Amino acid sequence: MARSRYKGNKDLPANLYRDNGNAWRYRHPITGKYHSMGTDKNKAFQAARKLNSLLIQEDDLVVKVTGKIISFREFSEKYLSEKRRKDGRPIAENTKSNYQIHLNRLYRYWGEKSLDSITLKMVNDYLDELTASNSKSVRSLLCNIFDVAVSKGLCPDNPARITLRRYVPKQRKRHTLEGLDIIRRHSPLWMQNAIDLSMLTTQRRSDIVKLKWADIYDGYIHIAQQKTTDDPLDEFEIMEGAGYVRIKIDSELQKVLDRCKSDNVLSPFVIHQIPKRKTKNDNKEHWTQILPLYLSEEFLRIVKLSNAYPNLQGRQIPTFHEIRAFAIFLHKKSGKSAQALAGHSSVKMTEHYEAGHEIIWNDVDVGITLPFANVT
Repeated sequence: MARSRYKGNKDLPANLYRDNGNAWRYRHPITGKYHSMGTDKNKAFQAARKLNSLLIQEDDLVVKVTGKIISFREFSEKYLSEKRRKDGRPIAENTKSNYQIHLNRLYRYWGEKSLDSITLKMVNDYLDELTASNSKSVRSLLCNIFDVAVSKGLCPDNPARITLRRYVPKQRKRHTLEGLDIIRRHSPLWMQNAIDLSMLTTQRRSDIVKLKWADIYDGYIHIAQQKTTDDPLDEFEIMEGAGYVRIKIDSELQKVLDRCKSDNVLSPFVIHQIPKRKTKNDNKEHWTQILPLYLSEEFLRIVKLSNAYPNLQGRQIPTFHEIRAFAIFLHKKSGKSAQALAGHSSVKMTEHYEAGHEIIWNDVDVGITLPFANVT
């Protein structure tokens, strides 16, 4: 519902506002942009009423037939609350939060509009106002929302899927051995352990920080991978779902695991730390747990502090996630099967898991030794 007007503006047509002095301006009900309407009050009123009749979708006929308008906000909120990954598990809280941020912005334009009144032009106009990376993210979200709406017979087609994808130029650079070695030497013990585990196992940030000692038995590290994406920076992402990888513990990996225990902190998590102060965090299972976002933020802070990449700025600076790409490169260079270590060996295996069968672990070996200087 549009916000209520001030008492002095009650007589104004919808979307018409007073500008500076005697001027008037019209707010486009779809794009939200303001357009000058001059100083003639009568002409401004007439133009505003005509524009409203052309641009605002009337829902009276829909109400007569269905008895209820399904707004974009209502449907999107329901979509987000029921959103699941392909393996049936809830989406990650961070992913859900990012979706909600995009939706909150969309609600300003389409919140109360009926779902089937949103047109291709409306979607295009909105996406064109965004940066290339944000446009790509929002388009993907809208494609999914309208796919569900079409499947339920609430929309005749999917206006978002007809739009063209924006090209997102790659800015982030890869890690180098020299740069990563500098970062590691400036890192606390827990970060060194996280870097080394990522290098040896090629696992994602989320899987590194959620690894527990209970996942290590029978000479293997058992990792039920939390998520895969279509990230073009990640060579071995196949499809959404869980990969089940069992990594054999060799002497190199055992040294890292032993070092993770050397601080004598009783934590269920392999990568952990004693925080500077204990605070209640509903997202934490244990007070020593390190959350993915904190890992990324601390890593970036250390990269800048260590001046590991003095010629890179902003988004060019490689993140913790890029360690995975660098590790995959080293595994491939050593002639080992990086894909098996990084995730699924085939789409068929993923389909087997989704069919409800028992888990079949994909057994793999670590293919490299840590290339850093003075590793103990």
